[in-house]
Amino acid sequence: MDLSNTVLKGGLNTKLVRVFVLQVLAISVATILGVYAAAIVVERVLVQEALNGEAEHFWENFREDGDFPLPNTNNLRGYMARRSDFSGVPAWLVDQPPGFHRVREGPDSEPVVHVSDHGGNRLYLVFDEVQVSALAFYFGIAPLTAVLLLIYLLTWLGYLMSRRAVSTVVQLADQVRDYDFQSGGFERFSLDQFGDTTDAEVLTLINAFNQFIRRMESFIQRERNFTRNASHELRTPLAVVKANLELLEKFDDPAKRKRILDRMSRTVRDMESLVETLLILARETESKLSWSSVVLNDLLAELLEQVERAVPRENVKTSIEATGLVEVDAPERVLAIVFTNLLRNALTYTESGRVGVLIDREGVLIKDTGCGMSEADLERMFEPFYRGHDRSNEGYGLGLAIVRRLCNRFNWHLQADSELGVGTEIRVRFSKVKFQRFAKKIRDVGLS
Repeated sequence: MDLSNTVLKGGLNTKLVRVFVLQVLAISVATILGVYAAAIVVERVLVQEALNGEAEHFWENFREDGDFPLPNTNNLRGYMARRSDFSGVPAWLVDQPPGFHRVREGPDSEPVVHVSDHGGNRLYLVFDEVQVSALAFYFGIAPLTAVLLLIYLLTWLGYLMSRRAVSTVVQLADQVRDYDFQSGGFERFSLDQFGDTTDAEVLTLINAFNQFIRRMESFIQRERNFTRNASHELRTPLAVVKANLELLEKFDDPAKRKRILDRMSRTVRDMESLVETLLILARETESKLSWSSVVLNDLLAELLEQVERAVPRENVKTSIEATGLVEVDAPERVLAIVFTNLLRNALTYTESGRVGVLIDREGVLIKDTGCGMSEADLERMFEPFYRGHDRSNEGYGLGLAIVRRLCNRFNWHLQADSELGVGTEIRVRFSKVKFQRFAKKIRDVGLS
C-alpha cells in the first residue's frame, strides 16, 4: 500500500488534544455527579436529621410547658394542630402525614416539611426552600466551580507538558516523512536538530533511524559496486571468448578446434562463477560464499596464463617466484578477482620490461617495471574511476578499487609502493597462511 500521497489524519498532537478533552469531560461529569449526590445527601440526611432534632427538642419542652412557643426563625417555621384542631395550620400543610416531605407552597416555593405527632397533637416544621437553594449554591455550586476551574487549569498544564514531551517525536516524524532518499546524500539526523533530546526514547529513535540510513546507504552502494564490478570483471573472460571465436574461424583441424572449445568452456564456467561471486558480494554478508583451502602457487600460475592471453604483451617477460607452498582459507573466486585485477593492471601499464609474482610466507607480491605512479597518484590509486596520469590504456579505473574493497572486506592487508618511470609493487598479506618451504624456484612465462 502506497502511503506517500495519503493524508494521515489524527496525528500525535490531535490524539493528545482528544485525550485531554475526553479527560476533562469525564472529570467534569464525575465532579458534577459527585456534587449532585452530595446535595442529595445534605438534603435527605443532614436536613432531615436537623429537623428531627428540632422536633424532639420542641416536644421535650412542650411536655413541660404547654405554652412553649413554636419555632419561628428566618429558616424554620413551626405550626401545630391541637387535638384535631387545624385552624392554625395552613391549608397546604393540613393533609401531610407524619414524616419527611417536600410540599409545594406556591408557584415558586417548595419547602422541606417535617411532620410529627405527640399526645394527640401534630407538629409541622417548615424549612425554607430558598435557604436550602442558597446553601446548595454556597456549599455545592461554588465549590464545584472552583474545583472544575482547578481541574481545567491542571489539565491545561498537563497538556502543555505532554505536548512538550512529544514535540521532539513529532518533529522527528516530520523529518523522516520529508527525508529525500533519492538525492543520494544520506545525511544523518543530528541531535542539534531536535532541541532537547534528553529522553532515552527519543535518542533510541534517532539512533535507529541513523542506523537505517546507514544500512540503506550501504545497500545502494553495494548495488552500484555490483553494477560497475560486473561490467569490469566480465571484460577479461569476454575478451578470451572473443579471441577464441576468431580462432575457431581460422582452424579446420578438429583437434585444434576442440582445444579452443575446451578453453571457451572453461572461460564460460569461470564467468558463471564470477557472476555468482559478484552477486553474493553484493549482499550484506559473505556467508554464502564457498570457502576452501586454496594453493596460491597453482592459482596464480593459472591466472597469469589467462591474463596474458587477455592482455598480450610481446615485450614483457612474466615470472612466478615462490619460496614455498602457500595455502590460505578463502573463497577461491574472490582470490581470483583480486589477483586477476592486479595482474591485468600490471600488464596493462607495462609496455616493456618485466612483471613478476613473488609468493612467500607473508602472501603475494606483484611487481612490474611499468610507467609507475607519482605520490599524488599513489594516494588515490584505489579510488573508483581514478586512472592516474597515464590515460592511454583502455579501462574505467575500477580494478584496484575492487581489489581494495575485497581486501577490506576479508581483512587482507593491501600495500602499494610505486615510483614514476620505475614501476609499481603491490603486496597482499593474509592474516593466516599455511606455508611449506622449499628451494627457491623461478618459473618464467611469456616472451622475452
